[in-house]
Amino acid sequence: MIPKIKNNPRWGFVSARISVLEARLLPREFFLNLIAQEHLEDLAPHLQDTFLRDYISPGVVWSDFSDLCDRFFYEMALSIREESPSSLPADLFLLGGDYLNLKSALTGASEFPFNFGLLSQEKLLAVSHGDYADLPPALRESESGFAGEAGEMDPAILAIILDGAYLRNLLAMASKLGSELVTAYIYDRVLSHIVIILWRALRQQQPLRRYQQYLLPVGDFNHVIAELSGTPNIDNWPSVVEGVVGDILSESIELYEKDEQISGFDLKVSNHLTRFARDGKIQTAGPERVFSFLAGLHVEIQNLKLVMNGRLNRIDQGLLRQRLRECYV
Repeated sequence: MIPKIKNNPRWGFVSARISVLEARLLPREFFLNLIAQEHLEDLAPHLQDTFLRDYISPGVVWSDFSDLCDRFFYEMALSIREESPSSLPADLFLLGGDYLNLKSALTGASEFPFNFGLLSQEKLLAVSHGDYADLPPALRESESGFAGEAGEMDPAILAIILDGAYLRNLLAMASKLGSELVTAYIYDRVLSHIVIILWRALRQQQPLRRYQQYLLPVGDFNHVIAELSGTPNIDNWPSVVEGVVGDILSESIELYEKDEQISGFDLKVSNHLTRFARDGKIQTAGPERVFSFLAGLHVEIQNLKLVMNGRLNRIDQGLLRQRLRECYV
């Protein structure tokens, strides 16, 4: 069932811009054609048909292609955020980089690998020097009682705490935006992220009870984390997860070889979320239109990185086609 979407005239200006930008999004056929190119030197001309056209200059260093893609998406998100009545739709896509930067700051680093979204360089530098006044509220909500003693904390535990804070932050921002579509999208995204976190930990033979201790609380998912943490047999997880994500988990366990199950699940969830986001296109003006476009653009950037880096590293073309994510258009 498609969540109810109401048009909002306040979003008219930015939504008109989104209508123009959507026309430039790339279909699956573009990526299949890119994968099929026999000569690596034939790849670059095709990028002139993409959003990256203005970011690629003669003599570009292809080893920096992923950074170039990330910079483009960051600058596009910031530009759209400036024209939006609320920053929240764009913030939902900038938040991940903030938490990765925050992880560096909490370990005392003064250089940060990702673009600055909601946490400025100034705030991150303060954290790296022991000033925790501007830590996100979601981080302080950890049931483990995070009190800013990050420098003395096991890095693995710190990573779990930050994962939990990031997921809480996503849920809080989606709730504040007040969009049924965005809330439902983020719900499935958070649930799938929980599954992947715990699944990887299980594969690495890490104690799942540690994750129950340091991830919580995560909104309505506390019981899911608790039950999965006490269920070492992955075959029993779909009945705990339930819903569309549970169905995708069941399919992934059944269809893929063990080493491909987690990546296969991630791909299938991405495709589900892209199909979900497309419903935002039926809105004339509103936050859903902005959010859905950014969701589609994010998938496009992931596909460009997959294909370009894969071809440059001579990864099998058939494998690249299998890993290609469903496009927004």
